[in-house]
Parts: sequence; C-alpha cells; structure tokens
Amino acid sequence: MVAFLIVRLVIYLALIVFLSYFFVYKIILKLLERRNIRIHGEAVQAAITDYKTLKDSVGAKRYYPVLQYTTKKGEVVTVQSKKERSQKYEIGKQLTVYYLPSEPEKFFIGGLLPYIKITTILLGMSGSLLLLYEVIKMLRKVI
Repeated sequence: MVAFLIVRLVIYLALIVFLSYFFVYKIILKLLERRNIRIHGEAVQAAITDYKTLKDSVGAKRYYPVLQYTTKKGEVVTVQSKKERSQKYEIGKQLTVYYLPSEPEKFFIGGLLPYIKITTILLGMSGSLLLLYEVIKMLRKVI
C-alpha cells in the first residue's frame, strides 16, 4: 500500500514538473521575449514573398509564410514564420513585424494576439494546481 502511494506521489510530482515547465515556464519565456522585441525593437512592413507548405499527420496542408523586410539600417531580411496558417495570405501582402535591431532575424508579426499561449499558461497552471491538490490530499491520508 505504501509502495503504491510512493509511486503515485512520484508520478504526480513528475507531472507537476512537466506541466509547469512546458506549459507555463516555457510559454512565459516566449511571451517575455515577444515583449522585449516589442519594447526594444522596431516596427516595419514585411511582404509575404512565399510559403513553405507542410502536411500534417492527417494530410491537411499547413502554410508557413516567408516574409521579407528591410531594417532601418537598410539590411534586407528574409525569414520564415514559425506560426502555421491553414490558409494562405496573398503573396505581396504587407504585415507589420517587430524585430530586434541587434538580431533582425528575431521577429514577431504584429497584431496577432497570443491567445493560444495565454490559454496554454492558464490550462498548465490549472493542471499543476489540481495535481498539487491531489498530492496534498494523498499526503494527508498517509500522515
């Protein structure tokens, strides 16, 4: 009985660490990087020049826009978005991007609110708190 409780405790604690790290900590770091780029970066217009097309596991096509923009120093930068789209924008469409002058390849597309990232943080924290509650409940039974 005690061995089973210890195994359950270890599994719960591992899940808490997993949820906290990947669904809270990592996402917060990404949001902080985005904020840093917005505060210390510069905004420019970027044109969609191409798309990288990939198929997911069920065969649906996902599109990753290739953007090109000119920095304030006159350097032309071509980057691929990490965000997939299920539909293509028109080639030549202008989007506002923010980039770091010291690292022009670090950018994000303006106007896209990170709802998914915020939802991920909330769900990750909720899951971690529920697991923590279960750990406390289990430890109260033992003690």
